[in-house]
Amino acid sequence: MMEKDFNLDDFGIYDGISETIVTTNKGWTPNAAPMGIIRKKDKLFIRLFKGSNTYENVLAEKKLVVNITHDPILFVLATFTDLNDSDFDTKAFDGISISSLKEAQCWIAFKCVNSKLTNEAFISELVPIRAHLNKCKIRAPNRGFCGVIEACIHATRYQLTEDEKYLKLIKAYGDIVEKCGGEAEKEAMKLIYEFL
Repeated sequence: MMEKDFNLDDFGIYDGISETIVTTNKGWTPNAAPMGIIRKKDKLFIRLFKGSNTYENVLAEKKLVVNITHDPILFVLATFTDLNDSDFDTKAFDGISISSLKEAQCWIAFKCVNSKLTNEAFISELVPIRAHLNKCKIRAPNRGFCGVIEACIHATRYQLTEDEKYLKLIKAYGDIVEKCGGEAEKEAMKLIYEFL
């Protein structure tokens, strides 16, 4: 699918910030990290802060792949570890290497345009160049899954700042996961505690 017949709604990206796992490449070496994709009307943006592999890869290649998944364990592993090469599906399109997550429900490859580099971040508009739907599963929102995502965000902030307020927030989201999450969400929360 190319950009002219692309509909963001069909791939689950709506106004606001959508939590995804972004995959990038440095040559043929894939990398994955949770990232929020910003949608304002029909335009998408990404803000990448300095110091990560994702930042370096996107700055060098000016492309990325947005993976949509509801797997809480995959979000935690992508936050705290390097995924195995076997977790990725890497292909070449028009001479460009694109890596997606094998377990993603769908993915969209983007090129970065109208980019801006500041002292702290790389900010870019995203234009779709290819998209693929792996599997379509309807899933109602689950507070436990949302709790895992929030706990991951606060865990990375804690690692950067060592501010104790983030540990309290992680615990509060952990309580929500315990009450509302399924087995996968509870296992993901357990992993977050282990990585901290």
